[in-house]
Amino acid sequence: MNILGLHACFTAQSHDPSAALLMDGRTIAATEEERLNRIKTSVGFFPYKSVEACLEIGRIKLRDIDRVAADGVSFPYLREKIAKCLKHKFGFCPPIHLVHHAKAHVAGAFLSSGFEKSLVVSVDGLGDRVSSLVEVAERKRGIAKFRELYRADKAVSLGNFYTAFTNYLGFKSVEGEYKVMGMAAYGKPRFNLSRWLRFDPASGQIVRKTPKAYNDFRIYTAVHEAIYNEKEIFRATRVRRPLPGFGGFRQEHFDLAASVQQVFQEAYLGLIQHYLKKEGLRTLCLAGGCALNCLANMDLLHDPDLNVYIMPAASDRGLSLGAAMAVANQAGECVFPVTHQYLGRGYTNGQIKQVLKMSGLPYKRVKDQAKDCAGELARGRVVAWFQGRAEFGPRALGHRSILANPRIRNMKIILNAKIKFRESYRPFAPAMLPEESQVITRNRSDLGYMTFTLKVPSKLAKRYPEAVHFDGTTRVQSVNRKNSPLFHRLLCFLRKVSGVGAVINTSFNLANEPIVDSPLDAIRSFISSGIDVLYLHQFKLSKKNPIPSRTVVVPRHRWEGRRGHHL
Repeated sequence: MNILGLHACFTAQSHDPSAALLMDGRTIAATEEERLNRIKTSVGFFPYKSVEACLEIGRIKLRDIDRVAADGVSFPYLREKIAKCLKHKFGFCPPIHLVHHAKAHVAGAFLSSGFEKSLVVSVDGLGDRVSSLVEVAERKRGIAKFRELYRADKAVSLGNFYTAFTNYLGFKSVEGEYKVMGMAAYGKPRFNLSRWLRFDPASGQIVRKTPKAYNDFRIYTAVHEAIYNEKEIFRATRVRRPLPGFGGFRQEHFDLAASVQQVFQEAYLGLIQHYLKKEGLRTLCLAGGCALNCLANMDLLHDPDLNVYIMPAASDRGLSLGAAMAVANQAGECVFPVTHQYLGRGYTNGQIKQVLKMSGLPYKRVKDQAKDCAGELARGRVVAWFQGRAEFGPRALGHRSILANPRIRNMKIILNAKIKFRESYRPFAPAMLPEESQVITRNRSDLGYMTFTLKVPSKLAKRYPEAVHFDGTTRVQSVNRKNSPLFHRLLCFLRKVSGVGAVINTSFNLANEPIVDSPLDAIRSFISSGIDVLYLHQFKLSKKNPIPSRTVVVPRHRWEGRRGHHL
């Protein structure tokens, strides 16, 4: 059976539309609309381009689709709206099956994990009137059965709590939460925010102590509107918002970020650990946007016997795949695990060469791009790496990546200043060979998708200092030879020439842009930034006069001097 999964956005309150294709229970393709239309988060868009891409990858037409699956059972006229869009674009619409938002998260996490039985937890802002959902899932004769344990509503949404303070600190909803997570490393959790949200082990629920709200939804109609209650937050913390032009962040803002992270983390982990213990389970699947809080996930790795799978596309962009899996499972079809996230579009050498000729840029073809790239990284050059099919989800996993040597002093500053154009406190993460990551943790959980932060011993941190955050943590990707043989080979070559099988791996995009998808996207980003070298498969583009790394001047921020962090 061919199933087309959709996460369609028809209002300004819905974001990250995507499409996915399942054929006979196997995941064939999945991609986000923002990658293709180049509009970050694509709020309010129908995933027309994503549907076209999935059908092209599967080499089928919409008339070959048996069922369309989509999340959003509480959305008015959703089935009619989807049908209208598909008929408008393709002249045809298959039967449409709707799945509850949180149920799609849960189904996508469990069915893609490969586990036979697991606790499954979805935690996000809100979807179909549910903010958190806890279930037990078990496969019997290839079909999954789900048993609900707990659900939470909007009033105790962990996602909305985190987003309210994300807005208060000056960042956008959906996009800025990870910035707050990065800020938390520079602060101390000195504000008691537990009056607003905490997990109560006696009742097994997330609860609030006070009716006074930290958020304000009275006239809320769009996802990028601020949702904080300024009066109540200031009354509780005495911290004023960091308004533009008034000196930026002060230490109290970093302390507030740390306090938010602590309260979120305690409630999030309390919920998970309570139901793990209650059900006696040692396997865990996580989904929902909050599951991408890799700093909170770090504590789950302290238990060496706990096996955790976090759906790599855990946020709403993964709902298309979750809905498709849920409908396949409901139809009695065995859904196979997803073994990698390289589910987007790929390009042939012929297609790449055509774009290169159109660009008029000089290039050459190298015999072995992995070996050649390792040499460039060893020399301290910043490399854009475009290989194979694009990743599905928010992380670049070695197919649409910017790479740099983590042993070269000030490389983090260089990347932030002349390539990513973003705040200097933001950390970078390493991709590494499995033998490197195994030294850091003995937990059995999969580290292949940058969904966990790990505490790095100080002696080991000296091996790749520019990929370790201020608090001694790093978000690791362990590169699997089977799933990404070329990227794995690059790391092997780099270990030979530099002594370390690890590289800074950050997404191939500039600030406020989606990750690149096509060769044309890659060339645009290359010429618009300080990237030194671009590899499009075996085609290599180099800038004749790259800006020397040591000439980059970055202002020292006041908090860095006080906390001992040096540039």
